[in-house]
Amino acid sequence: MASSRALRVRGLGLALCSMSLVSSNGCLEDNPTEPTSGSDTDDTTGGDTTAGPEDGLLACATPPCTVLVVSQTLDDRIDIYDVTAAPYLRGRIGTDLKPDPSGEQTEGNRLDEPYGLLLDDGHLWAAIGHYPDTDRGSLVGFPRSAFAGLGQGELFSEDRYFDTDKFIGGVQALPFGRQEAIFLLQHPGGKILVGVFANDLRAASWPDPSEVLVVDPNDLRPEAIGAFSLDLDTNPCNGGWKFVGLDDDLSRVGVACDGSESVAVVTLPDGFADLAPVDAAAGMSACSTPLSSGNLSTQFVAPDGAGNLLAVQSQILEPPKLWSINGNCGVNGAPGSELPAELATVRVVREPVLLRPAGGGKPAMWLLASETPVPGILIVRGGATPAVCGQVDGLDAIETAENAPFALALDATRTHLAIGAGPVSNPPFAAGRGQVLWAGLDLADLDSCAVAATDVVDLTEGAYQAADPRTWVRAPNMLLVAELGGS
Repeated sequence: MASSRALRVRGLGLALCSMSLVSSNGCLEDNPTEPTSGSDTDDTTGGDTTAGPEDGLLACATPPCTVLVVSQTLDDRIDIYDVTAAPYLRGRIGTDLKPDPSGEQTEGNRLDEPYGLLLDDGHLWAAIGHYPDTDRGSLVGFPRSAFAGLGQGELFSEDRYFDTDKFIGGVQALPFGRQEAIFLLQHPGGKILVGVFANDLRAASWPDPSEVLVVDPNDLRPEAIGAFSLDLDTNPCNGGWKFVGLDDDLSRVGVACDGSESVAVVTLPDGFADLAPVDAAAGMSACSTPLSSGNLSTQFVAPDGAGNLLAVQSQILEPPKLWSINGNCGVNGAPGSELPAELATVRVVREPVLLRPAGGGKPAMWLLASETPVPGILIVRGGATPAVCGQVDGLDAIETAENAPFALALDATRTHLAIGAGPVSNPPFAAGRGQVLWAGLDLADLDSCAVAATDVVDLTEGAYQAADPRTWVRAPNMLLVAELGGS
């Protein structure tokens, strides 16, 4: 299953692993501890949505309510936690549309794999990577009203919304007819942008160029999809992975191109919100720039809050490379690869999230998931040559003997962090003792590259039961933090 290149496959879907096998919309003010409107140029927060029904899975009788939505990608399930005050499990959504009674999802095409998530006023949207089959994913829209009446901790089971081969109960689906169309962003005008990986994760190389799709959530017909190819003349973006907005208006989108070890920036046309999806895609343009090559993972980018982006490359044999790329695909400086002495052994890193945007004379700061051989959360300082400058303290709750962080998400105020941590070695056959954590952040000494995690809660503690696949946590690889009923 593992390919010949580093960091390629962490499961049968887009859950990654390290070489130990040989696999989320706006900028903040300068002070990240001050509350903001909840928009986020990265795709880890859902922003403000209306309160919806007063009972059920996405209810908020006394706004605002903060929820954490987790795609359990290997376990065909979406978990929803309330993290407003004392965190608890609100409930779960089953997405095992091609049932595997064993729960393992490792035989044939059993893995359906929920991945990208969006939450708006009317729906929870989920990209289901392998339904109806492994090479043809779908976008599924769950009306928020469908969850009314679901009790705390209950399962919204597949039979409530799916019958044999069709969706029922008001749940809608758009078949993409494409391989691994699983990264989602929602434009402020309402349209959904979809990043298409376009390659077989199990293959030794990923040579096919990616696409950006445009979907009108009010017109879920395959023929209404707009498609923009990233088969660029200068440097195609093959195997496009992390997919992030670079500004509040989502006028530009950055893409990490793992198959071509490059970064692309897609520019949306003027008047995008008013165009039909086909016309909106036809008006897109893009540039790209190659990064270092040679067995490197190039799966993650993150905005800096000022129109630039951080690109991350890593592999097991050398320190990671951190790049600053501008919105026109220019490289701002040499890649950063120096590490503090106490972190000199860091090698494999994962998802970055923007902790403080650049501005006011201060550089951008990010948090960066670190996997092998130093599990934890790193602190990165921006500039023309970004650099790892420290590590978050207080995360002893991560079971580093078994798990390592993969996915990160911040709340709208950047004072709370969600962490998806899973088994590093062979997740499809792991016991399912991964973790989802929620922590406060003490940012008083951020300028000195010091951050402390406080009030850390393991949301999955005590839930695991070996005989019940609905409790397994093997790959919590996509996180969405959303505020319900906020102003």
